[in-house]
Amino acid sequence: MYVVHTFREKTLEELLENLASVVDLSGMKNIVNVNRDDVLDGAFRAFARKSFDVSKLLNVRFAGKDGIDYGGLTREFLRLAVTAIGSSSLFTGSGHSKNIQLDYKGM
Repeated sequence: MYVVHTFREKTLEELLENLASVVDLSGMKNIVNVNRDDVLDGAFRAFARKSFDVSKLLNVRFAGKDGIDYGGLTREFLRLAVTAIGSSSLFTGSGHSKNIQLDYKGM
């Protein structure tokens, strides 16, 4: 028996509602320990852990800094990670005209 799915473009609101519905807010979080000088290393180590669960929230801890993550540290981590990815060799080009470079050595 075959199931046929029809797809339609979703609005941003629908996408965000869908993502929010699968986030587990029960209390357990993924701990991400990072150093501001090498954010991607900490991210890769955290994401590679067997215990990492994509449905759980992040709890970010920056090396050498005391702080409780009520969302601000996660936002800072994500901002730094996106900046690091954008300036990595994963993308080629300059300024706002970058293209992804499909090279397994990019990171």
